[in-house]
This record gives sequence, C-alpha cells and structure tokens, in this order.
Amino acid sequence: MYEFLDDAPKHADASEDSDDTWPILIVDDEPAVHIVTRFALEGEVFEGKKLIFISAYGAEEAKQILNVRSDIAVVLLDVVMETDTAGLELIAWIREELENNLIRIILRTGQPGHAPENTVIVDYDIFDYKNKTELTAQNLFSCVISGLRSYRDVLALSNHGIGLKKVIEATANLFKTKYASEYATGVLLQLTSLLYYSADAALVDLDSSADMDLDSCNIIAAVGRYEKFIGRSVNNILSEKAINEVQLCSELIYKNQANNQLLFSYKSRDKHKTLLCIKYKKALSDDDINLIELFVQSIAIAQERMRFWQETEDTLNDIITLQSKIFEEHSKQGDHYFTGVTKIATLLAKKHGLTLKRQISKRQG
Repeated sequence: MYEFLDDAPKHADASEDSDDTWPILIVDDEPAVHIVTRFALEGEVFEGKKLIFISAYGAEEAKQILNVRSDIAVVLLDVVMETDTAGLELIAWIREELENNLIRIILRTGQPGHAPENTVIVDYDIFDYKNKTELTAQNLFSCVISGLRSYRDVLALSNHGIGLKKVIEATANLFKTKYASEYATGVLLQLTSLLYYSADAALVDLDSSADMDLDSCNIIAAVGRYEKFIGRSVNNILSEKAINEVQLCSELIYKNQANNQLLFSYKSRDKHKTLLCIKYKKALSDDDINLIELFVQSIAIAQERMRFWQETEDTLNDIITLQSKIFEEHSKQGDHYFTGVTKIATLLAKKHGLTLKRQISKRQG
C-alpha cells in the first residue's frame, strides 16, 4: 500500500521556529502513515502559522522527543506499536509522568478491537479517537484543526492562570520596585492570553519630562521573544525613530499600527509615558484594541502611584536623616546622644510601611 510514495522521513526533526508554526508529532510504526499524513496536511495554515511535522516510529522515540520539546501542540498517535497497548501507555505517560495536560492527543487505530472506542474515551484524556480506515484527508484536516483550536484555548487559559498568579503574588508588594516588573509581566501575560496570542509584547517606561536617552528607557516587562530584553534598553526592539515619535507626541494617547506591530502609549500626570509594543500575526479587532488601551492606561496609573510612593518614602527618609544628625550633634544627655525624636520618626515610618535607608541607634558619646 502507498508504494507510489517516497520513503517516510528518517528523523524526528522540525527546525522552524515554533513561534511561527504549529508542531505536530506523528507517532506510528508504519512509515506509510507518516507519508500520507504529511501529504494530506503539509502546507496548511491555521491562524497565520504553518503546520509542521515531527516523526516518531514508536512510543519510546516519542518520549525522547516530548522530553526535550514542550511546544508540541497535537499528537497523532497510533494505538498498536511495540505492543498492543503502547499508544495507551504513552497517553498515561504524557498526562501523569510528563504532567503535560495541554497537548491535544488524537488517537488513531487500524485495529479498533484492541482498544474499544467508548472505553478509551472514558479512561484516557484524549481529544479524539479515529479509525484509520475511515479517516479521509478532509476528516484528518478537520480533526487536526479542531485539535489546534482546542490547544490554543487551553494554552491561553493556562497562561492566564500563570499571569494571574504573578499578579496576586506581586500585589501585596506592588509599591516595592523589585515587584513592579513582576506585576506588569503578570498582567501582560494575561492580556496576550485573553487575545489568544503567543505574541511578542514589551512594556516600556519613558520619562518624557527629560531629554531622551535611549539607554535609560528600559523594558520593564515582556513576553515572547522580547522577554530576554527585560531590564535592557528599548533600542533592542525599536528604532530610535519610533521612540522619538512616541516621545515627541504631546497628546495623552499615542497609537501607531503598521506591519503587524502596534505601539500604544499613555502619558501620566508626572510626565511619564507607558509604552506597549506588540508584534502579532493575526489581525487585531476593535475589541482587542480597546482591551490593549485599557491595559496600558491601568498599568500607567499603577506605575505613577508607585513612583509617587517612592518619592514620598525618599522624602521621609531624608527628613529622618536630617533630624537624626541635628539631634545627635546638638542634643547630648550625659554620655549618650539624644535619639528620642529619631526613634519616634523611625516608629512612625515603620508603621506606615516605609523602608528606612538609615537605622538610628544609641551610640556612646
């Protein structure tokens, strides 16, 4: 059967970037099945991303691939391979040992009697169950696209949960600088999840009240390909011309959408601009744009309040330091420096959650 086709691929390889593709793992001990599957689906596109295929000719080879690749979206899995239940055992391994609940598994069998459909569907966490003899090219296409759509949805839900966890963990310490990036990253991850995007997105803080210095305009949060640039200059992802255009805009809101990239900034009352850069593959709807605008404005307000809190803390620390010096230098009592006012100021600062830069204690005169 299928002798007219070339030999099946010998290697389990998909070298293209998974950010631009949907990796699909074919697990089957029949080389012809790999050939026919690729022949039916190769070149297909879903939501702007191509389908690419990785081949494994047994359950053990599939395990090796899945151990090193976390980006597999769909597995087309045969039931009978090394043993009559090799496919079912692989499903249990994926869900229980690998603890991967995102990947969509489409079970295919040429011997339905070895794994009754009702039993398999009830006992195993699979997306679909198909008989190879009944699986036409159109049915295979419909099944795989449905699997990819389901994978997209569960991945978005998972990322939303991860983002929410980051937000919750950072909220209690939001006004401490080191937690601000965690908070912003968490919300940014939720945003891209709600948009159903594995997008490249970065959030930048721009001080528009001072002369622009690209080296001081840092990325405070990012996801996707931009994540590696967190804490680094914005010129790693945007041109100086683009940044200048944002900086020179005198309006409260700046928006520029072109070439699958959206730049949106919101200016707060303290003359800072919060800039969001998103690179996307699927067109943004009006609702998507409205959600992005709401996100940027909310983050901008949170960042403004954090800066105000930091300025207040710095001012109170300066006052405490000044009072300490005055009383330590001019108000001696016996052999000890008088530190009563300092202690009161210290206790008041601690009560209001301020972090003191200078602790005052009694010293010998």
